[in-house]
Amino acid sequence: MKQDKEVTRANPARFFWAFALLSLLLAGCQKEQTAASIPPPVVRVAAIETGSLAQPNLTGTVVAATQSAVGFQVGGRILERLVARGAQVKAGEVLAKLDPADLQAKVAASAAQVRQAQAQWQFAEQNFSRIQSLLAKKLTSPQEFDQAKSNLNTARAAQTAAQAQLDSAQLALNYAQLKAPFDGGVVAIEADRGAVVAAGQPVVTLAQAGGRQVLVAVPEQRLASLPHTATAQIFGQQTLLEATFASVEGAVDSASRTWTVRFNLPQNAATKVGLGQTVTLSFAKQTVPKTVPIGAILGEGDQAGVFVVREGKAVFTPVQVLNLGHEHAVIQTNLPTGTPIVALGVNRLHDGERVRIQPGLGS
Repeated sequence: MKQDKEVTRANPARFFWAFALLSLLLAGCQKEQTAASIPPPVVRVAAIETGSLAQPNLTGTVVAATQSAVGFQVGGRILERLVARGAQVKAGEVLAKLDPADLQAKVAASAAQVRQAQAQWQFAEQNFSRIQSLLAKKLTSPQEFDQAKSNLNTARAAQTAAQAQLDSAQLALNYAQLKAPFDGGVVAIEADRGAVVAAGQPVVTLAQAGGRQVLVAVPEQRLASLPHTATAQIFGQQTLLEATFASVEGAVDSASRTWTVRFNLPQNAATKVGLGQTVTLSFAKQTVPKTVPIGAILGEGDQAGVFVVREGKAVFTPVQVLNLGHEHAVIQTNLPTGTPIVALGVNRLHDGERVRIQPGLGS
């Protein structure tokens, strides 16, 4: 009788655990049925292909091939400026003048020193001749002769130094006139009448006549593949010019991450090319070995890759991205051209996931 009661008390616990186990089994089956009922995602497919990559246009400004900020070779106060911004000048033309008063005073002082040195040299020469004649008659000592000769050499050296100082002062006076080093146009006025300038301080900026260039900012990722020829069109003009690569200036700009690049413009008499004009450079499409739609790339750097469609599954395959365009990416990979890849929605896929290509979505 006691044993029957114990069995009766144990039955509810056994029933509870059996019910829990049955619920878990039913939930697992339901989950498997739900997962099995969700169809594979539909994807758009494209093929790895050879083709051309468009090169976006670059916009820049016209600058002179040679441009110099010129200044006086001596310091002083600017007395007169003879040219205005935009003026055309010839080589040797006077651009500005310094007040010559100080320089003229230095010339006068140097000339006086030359006259004094010449008098001392003449006196030393006469004294040397006298001592030399006395020595021949044995009326003076050799020591006095040596002293007279030394005085003559010193006076001659002093006269030479004074003359050199006078020449320098006269040259400085000539530098009081700032002259154009070449034919060109006045781009900027850096200092005006009344300003006190130091030697070499810019006063006038000149752009040499003739050669013209286009100055453009090139993103650093485009610099290595930038073509060396382009078609240039000046704003407001229909004529197309052939521009050729000239040089890369300085270092990459830390803020914009761009390089400053110069392209040469041809001298076309039929086209008016003015400094500061806006120019658009267009480039021919670049032929590349393998391209994919830009939406097919997942990740970046060393983690970049594409999903190759194989036997109904999306298989992630690493690739090296060489360049990115507006619509296509240039890649380096061992995958052959024609390989089908997922072109859109790659961020929602997993490696090895089964996919389906609905008719009409593939390309």
